[in-house]
Amino acid sequence: MPPSAPAFPRHDPNKLYAGYFVSFFLLSTGLTGLLTPTLLAACFGMPIASNTYASGFVQCFGSRNLTLGILNTVFLQQGNLKAAATLAGLLAVDGALDAVVTYGFGGWIWMLPHLLGAAVIPFVSRWMAS
Repeated sequence: MPPSAPAFPRHDPNKLYAGYFVSFFLLSTGLTGLLTPTLLAACFGMPIASNTYASGFVQCFGSRNLTLGILNTVFLQQGNLKAAATLAGLLAVDGALDAVVTYGFGGWIWMLPHLLGAAVIPFVSRWMAS
């Protein structure tokens, strides 16, 4: 009788760490958006008042990030590093659009973290998928 195959393929631990960092980022920004939308908006250089339509919209943003963080974690737990890498790669689009919006409202200083993330994440995603 041949030995049974492992339940999940073995992956480079560094790639898994990168994937879990993406999950951590999404989960933390998601929870921050849901629980303290004014704080998250201020972190984007766009302060808002609490209990407004704007704070409700930031909570929607938070719920989206929380959902994506859970999805990425599920991919990683299933051993599907390619799916997690694809999700991470698509976050570059999100980061680039965030850079445009934050530049319009907050200027260069608020745009730079989003732009840098959007520039780096495709390379990380490609490495994770390899």
